[in-house]
Amino acid sequence: MRRKKKKAALRAVFAYLLLSGGIWMFINSYANSYNRLSGKNIVPASMAVTDDSASIEVLDHRAEFSLSGIMPESKAYCAVYLLAPDEIRAAAYVISLCRINS
Repeated sequence: MRRKKKKAALRAVFAYLLLSGGIWMFINSYANSYNRLSGKNIVPASMAVTDDSASIEVLDHRAEFSLSGIMPESKAYCAVYLLAPDEIRAAAYVISLCRINS
C-alpha cells in the first residue's frame, strides 16, 4: 500500500515539473522567436511593485492590481497572508528583502 502512494506522489511531482517546465519553455521560445523576426525586444514576464499597486506583464499583456486593500494597516492583511499559498508568501518575502536592500 505504501509503495502505491509513493508511486502516485512521484508521478504527481513529475507531471507538475513537466507542465511547469513546458510552460516556461514555451514562453521563452515565443519571446526569443519574436525577437529574431523583428528588432523589437520583448520580455517574457515582468513585475513592478510600487507602494500602492503591482503591475504584471506577460508576453505584452499587462495587468494592474491595487495593493491598498492588503496594506499592513488594513484589517484584511492578516487574513490575506494566512490564506495565501506558500509560493506567494516566499515570493513576497524575497521581494521585501530586495526592497529593503535597495
